[in-house]
Amino acid sequence: MVRTLLKATSLVLLLLLSLGSAQAQQIELSVDRTELARGETLTLTIRVFDQRQGMQLDLTPLTQDFDVLGTRTSSQIRSINGVTESWTDYVITLFPEEEGDLVIPPLTIMEQTTDAIAITVVNAGPRSNQGNDELYLEIETNKDSVYVQEQLLFTVRLFYTINGIRNPVFTELEMEDTVTQLIGSPNQYERLIDGERYGVYEKRYVIFPQRSGPLEIPDILFRGEVTDGSSNFVFRNMNTRRVTAFIEGVTIDIKERPASAPVGEGWLPVTGLSLEESWNGDIEALKVGESVVRTLTLRAEGLDGALLPPFSPTLIDGLNLYPDPADISRTFVDGSIVGTRIEQSTYVALRAGEISIPALEIPWWDVNSDTAQLAVLPAMQIEVATVDGILPSEQAVASTEDIRQLLSPEPVVDQAMIDAQAEAEFIEIDSELVRLGQWAFAALVALAFARLAYSRLGGVAFKRAGEWRDQRQAVNYEPAAYAQLAQACKKADKLLIRDALILWSNHFLGAGSTRSMDDILRNHRAGELSRWAAALQSALFDPKSDGVFDAQGLLATIKALRSKQRADTTRARREAAYQLPPLYRH
Repeated sequence: MVRTLLKATSLVLLLLLSLGSAQAQQIELSVDRTELARGETLTLTIRVFDQRQGMQLDLTPLTQDFDVLGTRTSSQIRSINGVTESWTDYVITLFPEEEGDLVIPPLTIMEQTTDAIAITVVNAGPRSNQGNDELYLEIETNKDSVYVQEQLLFTVRLFYTINGIRNPVFTELEMEDTVTQLIGSPNQYERLIDGERYGVYEKRYVIFPQRSGPLEIPDILFRGEVTDGSSNFVFRNMNTRRVTAFIEGVTIDIKERPASAPVGEGWLPVTGLSLEESWNGDIEALKVGESVVRTLTLRAEGLDGALLPPFSPTLIDGLNLYPDPADISRTFVDGSIVGTRIEQSTYVALRAGEISIPALEIPWWDVNSDTAQLAVLPAMQIEVATVDGILPSEQAVASTEDIRQLLSPEPVVDQAMIDAQAEAEFIEIDSELVRLGQWAFAALVALAFARLAYSRLGGVAFKRAGEWRDQRQAVNYEPAAYAQLAQACKKADKLLIRDALILWSNHFLGAGSTRSMDDILRNHRAGELSRWAAALQSALFDPKSDGVFDAQGLLATIKALRSKQRADTTRARREAAYQLPPLYRH
């Protein structure tokens, strides 16, 4: 009995020792190699005994010196001499981010801490891991040195002899103080090298450095997957392997703006620059009040259109200038960027006589010859003719009267003023009866002549007085100005419409803001009125037009503007009336 108990105890102790030994050797770490070239990948295998798939591993410590490209798992069971073993392998593909001595840090798995593994990454030359020639990178720049803001053309090419490359990823070009643009879509073609045919995947960039000094273009890494054509029968997944290629970056010298460049002028380092102009209209036959459109085109070879500065004149004596927004674009010609800036302005003649349009000069730097150049449009003189019999609406008439007096309302005559005037006059009846009779006789004679004049003239004088009164009311009262404009549109008299439109626009756009048609055209708040004013000007003064003007269309537009203005005013008053008072009074 005692012997049986001793045997059982021995078996239990052996079992416990076996379990402890298994627990101590439950996790193993290994790498496929400890020395590799820059740009190569490393395979780390974590083997966990007696575990199945689905265990979560914390790989965060690996990301300090490595990029985790992917993970996969596999489980195996092995039986030898009746002893069965099972384990799960976690296979991790790592890419070293730096060269030199690196360390795979300790990992905590199932409450155990693994040992660190030392790794050495060596620099094997500009093509590093590309010695097998099945997959390698090439980079190219058009220059080793450029000026600040000059274009630098950069190309990266992937050469490959293997088929089925999937999910290609390249290092992004991210550099401080630069503007980088990808030129179009990547190109794919074939090239024969030493009798062997390679596929080529090419990406082209244009880089604009914004400061002088060395420009470090980073190392370029390519990552992708290659299929071997086979697949898993059960899940229909293509069997793939990861491939990488790496090439060192380059350093470009960025030169400062040369001292011989013009001081204070714009800096345009390009291979070519042209300046052209065109006119929409006959500039040699321009008359007062007429307009022409001038189009200026600046084209730069080697610079983005967004970097080209404004260059159109903003002020010309004798002309009003109305510029349109600039049209900016860029294209790529033979791998080089070509920027274009188009500026268009409408020129309206203000006065007759000779008008000088100044020259345009744009300095630029020829990076091919390394010299300063100048793009020039010569000055020109034009002769503006008058419009016979009509004062140009754009010409202001000088006035010596105070504008506040002209715009002031008419004085109001009330009963108090009449009584005060009556009390100030005293007539001595007794002493001036004879003179009073003479006055009465003269009044009767004057009345007779007045009746005769009125019958002959048809009340013309009183009619003119009414017109004068209506005009003064139109100056001070918007409804009267509108009524005057409506009457002019009904008569279809373009000159009356012009004067009435100026008067009404002064009410609509703000008192004192409108004195001529030119004020309407220049006022940014005029909106649709500007279009009607331009059409009226053309109908009045443009000899090429048929002289027809849509007066009823103008009146319909103004009706809509008045309705909208009344609605806006009513809404503002309602909002002010129902606005809640503040919670706390100060």
